[in-house]
Amino acid sequence: MPILARELGFAEAEGLDLQLIRDMSWATVRDRLLYGHTQAAHLIAPLALASSLGLDRPAVPLGVPFVLGLNGNAVTVSMTLARELRLGVRLGDPAEVGRRLVEIAKARGPGRTLRFGVVHRFSSHNYMLQYWLRGSGRT
Repeated sequence: MPILARELGFAEAEGLDLQLIRDMSWATVRDRLLYGHTQAAHLIAPLALASSLGLDRPAVPLGVPFVLGLNGNAVTVSMTLARELRLGVRLGDPAEVGRRLVEIAKARGPGRTLRFGVVHRFSSHNYMLQYWLRGSGRT
């Protein structure tokens, strides 16, 4: 959204000189805000909440005036795991995929765990993934 606001002239029309900075991690985006290097940023909402509550560092309040988007998240897997899940070329049913994933993980045995990545431990992605895996029978 900030990119569109700048490129399509919406920011300028509102009197904003929007300077876009590319960061390599959500933690860096957060730190720029906390240390005053930027005044505003596109940030994952749970990370702003965690920062305000002091969950992983001293609390620094952040204002969240609006949300840019809802949903649109997806669990993605390697092609090897997709073949094991028998997904084919269609989207799978979340409950069925979860059950198959638990079966695959158990069949691999100890020391051969499946590894999932998320953008930050205080991200909606992490919370949604944990919720889905627990609902699928992960222990």
